[in-house]
Amino acid sequence: MKVKVPPLKIQGIKTKLVPFILKNITWHGNGKWIEPFLGSGVVAFNVRPDRALLADVNPHIISVYQAIR
Repeated sequence: MKVKVPPLKIQGIKTKLVPFILKNITWHGNGKWIEPFLGSGVVAFNVRPDRALLADVNPHIISVYQAIR
């Protein structure tokens, strides 16, 4: 599996854990993906949900992704 790497490098990034996480969740694309601690966003970028609520307490992370959007 080729993991999509986000544009931000953040301490504690879960890039190496993405295959494990995706193997151990059940996601059929129904409903909304909720990521309360976005961080780099690597998990959400690799799940690629149609609908998502991505949040973080770090305003700098949020402003970067709002600018990208």
